[in-house]
Amino acid sequence: MIPDNHFKYQISNIKYQIFTFKVKYSIFISFLFFTNWCLADDIPVTIKTEVDTTIATIGDRIQLTINLLYPEGTVFEFPQIKKRLGEFEVVDESLSKPERYKNGYEQNWDLVIAIFDTGRIAIPSLEIKARSAYDSTTVLSFKTDSPIINVISVLPPNTVEPKDIKPPFPLRTVIPWDIIVFVLLIISIVVVGILYYRRWEKIHPQIAFDESFLEPPHVIAFDKLSRLKEESSSTTDEQRRYYFSLSEILREYLERRYFIRALEMSTFEIVEAFRGVNINGGIAEKFEQVFGELDLVKFAKLTPAISEIPIVWEKVYSCIDKTKREPLVDRRLM
Repeated sequence: MIPDNHFKYQISNIKYQIFTFKVKYSIFISFLFFTNWCLADDIPVTIKTEVDTTIATIGDRIQLTINLLYPEGTVFEFPQIKKRLGEFEVVDESLSKPERYKNGYEQNWDLVIAIFDTGRIAIPSLEIKARSAYDSTTVLSFKTDSPIINVISVLPPNTVEPKDIKPPFPLRTVIPWDIIVFVLLIISIVVVGILYYRRWEKIHPQIAFDESFLEPPHVIAFDKLSRLKEESSSTTDEQRRYYFSLSEILREYLERRYFIRALEMSTFEIVEAFRGVNINGGIAEKFEQVFGELDLVKFAKLTPAISEIPIVWEKVYSCIDKTKREPLVDRRLM
């Protein structure tokens, strides 16, 4: 009878021999495939890059063809290309079906690209990896060529390139009704307000403000006397107008200085009004005397002597000068 330990040993020895045979067989098969792929008559992995043109205008479609020649059992890993390839835009992409070529296969990877700039622009190279379906440990990496495309403008010579179009401005497609109603309400209120203001402005026209009233009364009177002094008074009519002007200047001064309606009063009424204002009695008598001389020419049509005109002018000036009141603040300094 055979012992159990001897029987177990034989079984372990058989298992070991079977495992050793499998390992040797796998190594032999891999060696045969590798030598058959690399050294046999099968074509090697070859990648070529071609373009249908090297001269293009802005926006032209350019055909980029990547030709693949490979032995049977080769698996490729292509790079992920989205919308752009460097400065080029990818319009279309397609991969043809494998076709027999000598002892291997041929396949084309076609890219349709476009460019919207000018100059010498290179197509970026692409990395393509190849491996055998029977041996995933061996990976071959290839890079495609980088052909240069001469992109020229479609404009005539010495023409400025057109500027880029600005991108569209994003707008909200839907506006809430409450905002629309609020905006229309504001616009209606503004329009009604403008119409009401124009109507009110027609009914209540703006009153023109005479800035001369800001000047002290004596300053305005002295200015008028200075201009009157330069006027001619050689004829009788000119002399009468001269006296009329002196009387009017003096009455305007009293009206603005003491707030009495001197322009509408007679000389007697003005003297009576002096009693209600703060004016010295002697000054009031001088005003009465000057108005008397002026009234003789105005109402009695007396023709004054030319030598008396400067004297009357000085009397009017003196009456104003002795009753003037200087303002507390000089308006010219404001």
